[in-house]
Amino acid sequence: MNRKWEARLKQIEERASHYERKPLSSVYRPRLSKPEEPPSIWKLFHRQTQAFNFVKSCKEDVHVFALECKVGDGQRIYLVTTYAELWFHYKSRKNLLHCYEVIPENAVCKLYFDLEFNKPANPGADGKKMVALLIEYVCKALQELYGVNCSAEDVLNLDSSTDEKFSRHLIFQLRDVAFKDNIHVGVYTRNRNFRLYKSSKIGKCVALEVAEENGFFPTQSEDVSEEYQYFLSSLVSNVRFSDTLRILTCDPSQNKQKGVGYFNSISTSETMEGFQCSPYPEVDRFVLSLVNKDGIEGGIRRWNYFFPEELLVYDICKYRWCENIGRPHKSNNIMILVDLKNEVWYQKCHDPVCKAENFKSDCFPLPAEVCLLFLFKEEEEFTTDETRSSETQNPHKPSPSKLSRGASADTDWNNGIDDAYFLEATEDAELAEAAENSLLSYNSEVDEIPDELIIEILQE
Repeated sequence: MNRKWEARLKQIEERASHYERKPLSSVYRPRLSKPEEPPSIWKLFHRQTQAFNFVKSCKEDVHVFALECKVGDGQRIYLVTTYAELWFHYKSRKNLLHCYEVIPENAVCKLYFDLEFNKPANPGADGKKMVALLIEYVCKALQELYGVNCSAEDVLNLDSSTDEKFSRHLIFQLRDVAFKDNIHVGVYTRNRNFRLYKSSKIGKCVALEVAEENGFFPTQSEDVSEEYQYFLSSLVSNVRFSDTLRILTCDPSQNKQKGVGYFNSISTSETMEGFQCSPYPEVDRFVLSLVNKDGIEGGIRRWNYFFPEELLVYDICKYRWCENIGRPHKSNNIMILVDLKNEVWYQKCHDPVCKAENFKSDCFPLPAEVCLLFLFKEEEEFTTDETRSSETQNPHKPSPSKLSRGASADTDWNNGIDDAYFLEATEDAELAEAAENSLLSYNSEVDEIPDELIIEILQE
C-alpha cells in the first residue's frame, strides 16, 4: 500500500513540475492547426443584428450562420466564425446538423436558385428534366445579355428531395463574375437563410447532397479536401474581390426607366442612376473630396461593396491621376478602394500597364468621421436622442418596456423566439409579388422595346 502511495505521490510531483515549467494559459484560445495561426473565432448570438454588428467589429474574415435549435418553434441562434473554423467542426456531422448560411443584404453574391415542388400534386412533372432546362435557359440568357459563357458544368446542383417533395439548390460557379446583391439576383431582399451543404432541416433526416446529375466538380487540390471544396462552392456569399471580377446587375426599376424590361449589366452604361451613392454617404463624400481638386471635378461612376472584406470599390470618372506614373492617364480611369475593416484607402487603376504591374498605391488612413465605429456611435446617439425627444413630446405615451409588459399579460410575445417564420412568410410574399410584377411589366412592355436599343446594349 505504501509503495502504491509513493508511486502516486511521485507521479503528482512530476506533473506539478511539468506545469511549473509550462504553465497553462490564463485564457484558452482554441486553434485549428498551426500555433502561428491567429486565434479562432466562434461566437453565438440570439439575434441576427447582434451577429452582424459583431462581424463589423472583427478584423478577421468572419461570416454569419444560422443554427436551428428546437423542432417546431422556428427559433434560430446565430454563429459568427470563419469558413475554415466552421468546416473543422462541421465536417464530422456529429453536431451542427441544421445549419444555414446567412446571405447578407447588399452583399455581392453568386447566382443561385432554390427550387421545389410537391410531387403528389404534380404527378407528371420530371424534376430532373425541368432543372436541366432551367440551367440551359439561364446559361443562354447569361451569354446573350452579359456575354458570360457557362454550362451545366458550372452549376453546383444539390439535392434534398423526398417522396413528397422535389427540392434542389443550384449555385452558379461563374469565373470572375458575380451579381451585385440579392436584389439583382431576383431572390430576396433581406438577409436570407440558405441551407448549408450536408445540412438538413430540423426534424427532417434528408440533408442537401450533391445531386446524381450534378455536372460541377471543383478543382482538385492536395491541400484542400474535395468535400471542403464543395462546401466552399456551395456558399452563395463566398465571393472574393479581384481586379478582374465583373459585377452584374438586374435592377427592374433602372431597366424600366431606360425602356428595357430585361437584364442589364452594370458595364453597359457610363452613368446609371442609383449607382453613384453607396450605403455609406459619408464615405462617398470623402471619396468625392479626393477627386475634386486642382480645378478637376471628378465623380463616382459606380460602386461595389464586398461584404466579407468590408471593401468599397469606387470606379472614378473625369479624374485620372495615377500615383504609379505621377500624372493623369490619357484615357484609362482609376479606382479608389476604401477598406472599412482596416480603416484605410488606396488607389488602383484600369490601365493595362498598371494592372500588369499589379500596382496598388500606399494605404492612407481614413478620417475618423468616416470610420465605421464612429458612424455606428453617431447613429446610436442619434437614435437615443430621438427616443428621448419623442418621450418628452408625448409624456403620456407608454414606454416600449411598459407596452411589452402589458402585451405579455395576454399573449406570450416576449418568449425569445426569433422571427424566422414571420421573415420567411414575408420573403415568400415578396417573391410572389416580384414575380407577378415582373410578368405584368414584361407582358405590357416587351413589344415596345426598340430593336435599336436591344442591339446597342448587346454590342456594348
